[in-house]
This record gives sequence, structure tokens and C-alpha cells, in this order.
Amino acid sequence: MARWGSYDFSDLEKMAKSFKKALDERVIDRFIEDFLLEMAYRANRKIKKRTPVGVDTESPGNLRRNWKVSRVERVGRSFQIDNYNDTYYAIFVEYGHRTGKDLTKWVEGQFMMTISMQEIERELPRYLDRRMAELLNNIMNGRPARR
Repeated sequence: MARWGSYDFSDLEKMAKSFKKALDERVIDRFIEDFLLEMAYRANRKIKKRTPVGVDTESPGNLRRNWKVSRVERVGRSFQIDNYNDTYYAIFVEYGHRTGKDLTKWVEGQFMMTISMQEIERELPRYLDRRMAELLNNIMNGRPARR
């Protein structure tokens, strides 16, 4: 009969316990929620910088001030968060609109949200890699995840 030798699995068992503890304490869920909030607020800052401050509106700066970030919600197995603006004319500034007495002129959209979200999508992998490495390091070394 072949002899396979002896192995020390204590480090593997320690790692398994660390992952089990992280799952039990919802560390991964909190990590996802925190990361989504961070990205949503980064996007919100970009959107606000791009949003024009209209001087011909009833309240200059109203559109820029009204950008908000929702709470993170769990929808099934997914998480959802929204950047939104409930100012009634926000969609017209974003995508453009007709104007003039006979609605034959066109005002181009500013695409402040569209452009900002495209930037965030390009930046996201870099942020996610850094944060995931930090999370894994914390789990492996028994440190709590940052909150």
C-alpha cells in the first residue's frame, strides 16, 4: 500500500473558520452595501459638478441641489441603489427638449448623469480591486471589516 505522507491542515482550517465567521456576521453584505454607497456618492459628486445652474429658472441652482442618493436595498439576491433628481425638468436638461413657440427648436441635453455614470463604470474595477484586497486581508487576519 502506498504511503501518502502526513499533512498539516491547520492553516486551511483557520482560513475556513475566518470565512465562516465573515459569512455569519454578514461581513460580505456590509462590504457590498458600503461599496455601493461609496460609488453612488462618488457618482453624485460628479453629477452635481456637471449639472448646470440655470439663471432663468425660478430658483437658480435648484436642479444641482436636488441630486440625491437612495438607501441600498436588497432585491432578491441583488443590491440596488439609485442616484436621482425629482426636479420635474431634470430629464429635459439631461436628454434635451424641444422649445420655442411652435416647438421646432431643440435644446441639446447636458447628459450630466449619463457621462458621470460612464466615468464611474470605468473607475469601478480599480476601486473594487483595492477594497476587495482590503476585505480579504481583514477576513484572513481576523480584523473586522471597516464600517
